[in-house]
Amino acid sequence: MQRDLSQFADRTFDVVVVGGGIHGACVARDAALRGMSVALVEQGDFCSATSHNSLKTIHGGIRYLQHLNFKRAIESIREQQILRRTMGHLVEPLRFMMPTYGWAMRGPLAMGAGIAMFEGLTLGVSVRDGNAIEAPKGRVMGPGKCKRLAPGIDTNALTGGSIWADAQVAYADKAVLQILEDAVAHGAVVANYVRAETVKIADGAVQGVTVRDQVDDQVYEIAATQVVNATGPWADEWLAEAAPEARALQVALVRSMNLVVDKPAPETAIAVKSKLESDSKIDSANRMYFMVPWQDKTVIGTTHFTHKGGLDVTPDAKEVGSFVDDFNAVYPTLDIKARDVLYAYVGLTPGDDSTDADGAKLHESKVVDHENATGLVSIVSIKWTTARLVAERAVDVLASRHDGAGRCRTRTQRLPDYASTPSEAAGLDDAGLRAFVMKHITETQARHLDDIVLRRTNDLVLGRLTAQQLMIIEDAMAAHFSWTYETRNTEVRNTLARLAPSAYRQTLVAAFEGVDL
Repeated sequence: MQRDLSQFADRTFDVVVVGGGIHGACVARDAALRGMSVALVEQGDFCSATSHNSLKTIHGGIRYLQHLNFKRAIESIREQQILRRTMGHLVEPLRFMMPTYGWAMRGPLAMGAGIAMFEGLTLGVSVRDGNAIEAPKGRVMGPGKCKRLAPGIDTNALTGGSIWADAQVAYADKAVLQILEDAVAHGAVVANYVRAETVKIADGAVQGVTVRDQVDDQVYEIAATQVVNATGPWADEWLAEAAPEARALQVALVRSMNLVVDKPAPETAIAVKSKLESDSKIDSANRMYFMVPWQDKTVIGTTHFTHKGGLDVTPDAKEVGSFVDDFNAVYPTLDIKARDVLYAYVGLTPGDDSTDADGAKLHESKVVDHENATGLVSIVSIKWTTARLVAERAVDVLASRHDGAGRCRTRTQRLPDYASTPSEAAGLDDAGLRAFVMKHITETQARHLDDIVLRRTNDLVLGRLTAQQLMIIEDAMAAHFSWTYETRNTEVRNTLARLAPSAYRQTLVAAFEGVDL
């Protein structure tokens, strides 16, 4: 997956995908597998924005039953099954536990009925799709067992707990890279740090895009008959600038946050009530926070707030502190301190502006075929779980205008575990780290320090890289790209600024004494 912009020249692509997050990657792979010629450009690094912000979960849809949204529940169940079959090396089972209170809608009878309905839908999807039928994983337990699994939960009116089976993607950034790698293996051309500036439209039809290389500031023309806008939170703004002829999307935005904390991982993922109002149709008492075990650490999420500012989202110490305080109030046993927060995942997602509730998320993804700009398709989507399905629907639109395009293959075709995307760095010695860096520079288009240490590996986010290892990685990149002293300072400063102000970050800052942080 080498970065070679000359491959965009002297040909006309069937589709240009703008955006290299999970949705853009899935579109590129789906279209390439159908025999279409594909180009993909990403203005930053792959999976560096909204898709990077993840609770690491692939939800099977049980929570949609609270919204009486059976369509989305069935879609999520099917997609989780597809991902487990085709990406089993990345998507693994994960149990979730939720305490039950009283005997009403949060009681054991209601939760038991919900789990039975969920597993009934799961069985129905498995039978219809011809999949192997697994034994039921969900159950209701007594309060004693519940307290042993989650010793810090509120015991007032506790009547027990419920467990159900879900899934986790432990290497979310790696998953996007491997999806892109597979698209390239089937003929796609992809490049990061390339901004699509203008969609060329003539007589109401797409002719291609004008792009700018963010590395050398050169402008290129990519000829294409169709364009997919998979720019995530930038979708509306990008359309207004690049294709003003198209209908605006008017997407409201929600600021979402997940925290990685240096606390022992729970035995199961645990749901606890927050103090924020839920938007559930049958239980509007409180939203839920989840404590998710992740590589011996704990991820806590997700909190959502209506976003009013610009599109440059960076972790805010006050917001992190507020989230920690709110979580400690509902689960004081974990006793999170500021020094325990290793990393704050923050991203923008589509919101629901039809409600006055703060941070209300959009509940349905959209694929918009811009009739006044034939060949231009936009995606407004909200979930990792259903990204493959949304991409399939978008490519169905593209294929309807492309003679010879085959049927979708991503439902059944396995994603290889590409050797070009290693993700374990903390255990490597000097030579191994330098080889790790060079492999990602040459094969996954890493160009900046944070590309390597925040997205090609989880080890910095998890607090596993030593200061010495970080120095070796930075030195290897500086040597390859001939960074100046000032550039090296900037690269280190920008990377360490992304970490939460934890005790771990302080040790790294101290090691880089002399860097203007």
